[in-house]
Amino acid sequence: MDKSGFQHSEAFLQWIWENLLFDFTDLKTTCGRSLNIIKQGILNTTDGPDFTQAAIEVDNIIWHGDVEIHVKSKGWNAHDHQDDANFNTVILHVVTDGNPQSVMTRNGSTPYTLNLIPYLPKQLRLFLKGFEDPEALPCSRSVSFISEEAFLQQIEKAHIEYFEKKSNDILRFYDPEKLPSKAWKDALILSLWDGLGIAHNREPMQETARQLLKEWSGTSVKEGIECAFSIAGLNNDGSDIRWNLKSVRPANHPKQRITEAVELTALILNEPFKNLITSRSIEVWKVWIEAAGLRRSSRIEILYGTAFLPSIYVLGNLFAHQKLSQQALSGWKQLKTPIPISLLKRFKSLNLNSSAYRKKLGAIHQLKSYCDDLRCSECFVLKNAIES
Repeated sequence: MDKSGFQHSEAFLQWIWENLLFDFTDLKTTCGRSLNIIKQGILNTTDGPDFTQAAIEVDNIIWHGDVEIHVKSKGWNAHDHQDDANFNTVILHVVTDGNPQSVMTRNGSTPYTLNLIPYLPKQLRLFLKGFEDPEALPCSRSVSFISEEAFLQQIEKAHIEYFEKKSNDILRFYDPEKLPSKAWKDALILSLWDGLGIAHNREPMQETARQLLKEWSGTSVKEGIECAFSIAGLNNDGSDIRWNLKSVRPANHPKQRITEAVELTALILNEPFKNLITSRSIEVWKVWIEAAGLRRSSRIEILYGTAFLPSIYVLGNLFAHQKLSQQALSGWKQLKTPIPISLLKRFKSLNLNSSAYRKKLGAIHQLKSYCDDLRCSECFVLKNAIES
């Protein structure tokens, strides 16, 4: 994006327009005419202009139609709107362009153009300036006051969203062609192998698990480990599975992780399914970990949250066991997980109490799905700062 102008996405600009987060008391079009917004329009989520059913007043003449939003005015032609009859009803082209060009619709009309940059509030302009440093969270340097209440509200939102995402990941591993009990167990197993492969070997771990479930019944852990090593190609060169061993710590080496995964897989395969479809099934995780001889490391604690609890939630939904699903969701909401400090270090610049987020898995989702993806317009932190 051009660093001399608006440092954000078109979706963010749409949010600014939809919520009228600018000084609209004395607007001027680029041709110098007085502009009054009667109705900013309704956000359009399908093809056509960004906002429909808008109404504006230009030099005491009221216009009804649509509004199109672009970061740069050249976006109009770049998106071929000049040849699209759907845009014949556009009455206002809103941009953040220091030198905007006028545009024309297919039927030959020329919508008025509004450059929004001069009308953005100081707080928002400071926030946008923060994007000049890609290493920092924009709100940490450019929002003068960050509400801890708004931050906590956002982390809770991200925490629930992350649980929904991990539940969907379980369903992604679920094979409806299998018996439900077998399909659910296999989905949980694949999710655990995937989690044990983070961050460098997720795909190889998944592929090893898929083949292992076809070749091994879970009766002998020793045989399971040997079979898994053979599938993975860790005892020979006869496998197509490729592992990333660069900078891998001993505790994360594929042989170590596969051994742990096989131990857990054997316990899951041999657990009577009737024990899992009860209101006490959440307690089985602790039993499995102890039986497998695994120490309660941060990785194991994270897997409890990102694989086991979502799988129990899905299990409850699959078998219409509402109490089971609610227990899993409640367990997630109350979950406190030791997250490596390195993963959350970017939050330090916010100068907020770290206890608010350092044991919330939703904090990781916040960084990856909101901060990194620049979904600031959907974040309570920015909304609170701007709207206050």
